[in-house]
Amino acid sequence: MATIPVRGGLVTREIRIFLGSLFGAKPDELYVLVWTLTDKNSRWFRNLDEAIAFVGGLNGWDAYVGVGLSPSDFGPNHRCPSDEAAGIVSVWADFDFKSDAHQKSLPATIEDARSLIPSSFPPSIIVATGNGIHVWWLFKEPWVFENDDERKKAAALIRRFHTLLAYNSSEHGWTFDRLSDLARVLRIPGTTNGKDPSNPKRVEIYSSCDRRYNPSDFKEYLDALSIPDADADEHGSGNEWADRFTDKPLVISPEAAIADNVLARWMEEDLRFRDTWNHLRKDLSDYSQSGYDMALACFGVASCLSEQQIVDLIVHNRRLHGAKRPKGLDYYRRTISKAAQNTVASGLASETPVAAGPPPIPQFEVTHSTPVGAGNPPAYDPNAKAKLCDQISRVFGVRILRLVKVTGKEPVYFMDVEEGRIEFQNVGSLISQKSVTLALAAKVGRLIPKFKTKQWEQLSQLLLDACLIEEGTDELGFEGAARTYISQSLLENSFISSLEGETVHNQRKPMIRDGKIMISATDLQMYINKTTMQTLSVKAVASMVAGIGGKAVRVRGSSFKEQSRWALAAEEFDPKDYGNPQEVCANVDE
Repeated sequence: MATIPVRGGLVTREIRIFLGSLFGAKPDELYVLVWTLTDKNSRWFRNLDEAIAFVGGLNGWDAYVGVGLSPSDFGPNHRCPSDEAAGIVSVWADFDFKSDAHQKSLPATIEDARSLIPSSFPPSIIVATGNGIHVWWLFKEPWVFENDDERKKAAALIRRFHTLLAYNSSEHGWTFDRLSDLARVLRIPGTTNGKDPSNPKRVEIYSSCDRRYNPSDFKEYLDALSIPDADADEHGSGNEWADRFTDKPLVISPEAAIADNVLARWMEEDLRFRDTWNHLRKDLSDYSQSGYDMALACFGVASCLSEQQIVDLIVHNRRLHGAKRPKGLDYYRRTISKAAQNTVASGLASETPVAAGPPPIPQFEVTHSTPVGAGNPPAYDPNAKAKLCDQISRVFGVRILRLVKVTGKEPVYFMDVEEGRIEFQNVGSLISQKSVTLALAAKVGRLIPKFKTKQWEQLSQLLLDACLIEEGTDELGFEGAARTYISQSLLENSFISSLEGETVHNQRKPMIRDGKIMISATDLQMYINKTTMQTLSVKAVASMVAGIGGKAVRVRGSSFKEQSRWALAAEEFDPKDYGNPQEVCANVDE
């Protein structure tokens, strides 16, 4: 394998700065992993100076360091498993760039990637890897886990921060892979990226600063933004959310239960749920068990739980409070159906006891430039839109990065997936199950499941709710489109000076009379449909021309049949802008 020649002491100094910044304060008994790509071997070091000397002697080979501290030496053929990591020294992230090595939709530069990082969390170290960057937010001191629960909290913290970065990436239509496992290894500066042996690239420190963090800094920030854990428990809002769109029959199990850790999280995050679960609400109109069943069902609907999860939630609560379990499924179906109606009807300002959980995601269509102030809707929240895209992705089985609505008289919609962009010319195409299925099959080569009508209605609303709103240019409006089509047609078509002696085909080409350009709707229709793959009728094209001030005229001559034309306003379409063609000698009646 080709390598980049090392630079002696400079390389060793870069390695020392990097590894020393990460692991200089680690406990003596814990190990640092150095993994080399060439032989796919692991080396374990308690002594940091030995690790630095080893990497410095690799002569630029691909070398990586484990993000987690290890309790022991796991040998040359293994890494420290995530569930045995002894601690971590930072939060990290791996950003790939668009390149021959990475063909997904990705940022193109370091600055593009840095724009995805919250401004209040400047990285401690950024490592340029040749095809991307590795970013480290170092802790003030190593987080050494006292027990398995702490390890799980650390893993959840990294996953949540990566979810935030994925949401920020989706705003731009870019992919971000959440590589958050505690067994992850990342490149060491002072070595070589040899992914392309014919073009090895130096791995080096791009920037560094003295900023250090506490794990609580990240947790408080993520909590404030309501960023979920992407690997939430199955009774939470993770992959099981998609169950609401499956046809599994509901089951009433007397022993159904929600996991204790999930209940604890819900009660910590939502005091109304805590009071509902414990039958301590003071704002209900019905304090019977049925009233609390309704409040729990509304919590489940607002939290996007499946119908089965809502049934289990109610059964668990009824058993907890010694209530008799209803015998039939009809009771649960009626309760969930009414809860869904109440939750939708209550919107964002419910004063009734219907919603025990978080309110539905806001449905406002506001642009990035919409000011936030008194009397305005809640601030535009791209994270909420990205979360919806995550949920739709789970249902479809296809990763959707973002959905965009470009405003105008005839709005256009875009769906960005890892394989590229899908365009929907109108809202009907976006909410058509057949249209979406065919579009995704063509772009990603995968069929999404078939959904019943009611299920697709819900998904259609989610597709609309998930759309980021962008202001359309003039070209996307009805009148703007007409101007664009006509202008392009005039630039690409040749003018005729007279109808006399022209072939039938050429007799509908543009011409000029009395300082005005005159066009044929039929000729323009053929141009639009050929260049844009549309199927507009002559009537639709004529309406477009009339909509921007075109005047219907009749052109008469001595040796040709009378012809219908549209005279364009000279202030809109000046003949001088199109090569100043010669005027036709013909009589024109307006």
